[in-house]
Amino acid sequence: MKAKELLDNYNLYITEGRVNILDIFLKSNVGLSEKDIQDRLSKKSDRATIYRTLKVFKETGIVHPVSAEGSATKYVLKKEPQEHLHFKCTKCRNISCLADIQISGYELPQGYKKIESNFLIIGICNECNN
Repeated sequence: MKAKELLDNYNLYITEGRVNILDIFLKSNVGLSEKDIQDRLSKKSDRATIYRTLKVFKETGIVHPVSAEGSATKYVLKKEPQEHLHFKCTKCRNISCLADIQISGYELPQGYKKIESNFLIIGICNECNN
């Protein structure tokens, strides 16, 4: 899917900044921090624009944040299924989705309400392991 189509599917205004940031996500197989995005933009954007764009993308469900202790929050394009594993490599520090490994069959105790979940495995990725 292309950036403009994705924005249209989520009923978001198509702006140059949003298209450029989505193109970066569509070309990446790993989670991206705000700094990663800023470094990859050919036209320099200010941090506030990147922050606001990521906030809109998170609120609409285009991306979701993955936090790992000691690391900047990384954002990944949402993939199906909604709940799946993420993997953080201790060597290259990349975070990637393991969408083929689904999380299911758990129930929270009575009175608990899930807002968001983050399933993270830490280890060495297949690229660094070779």
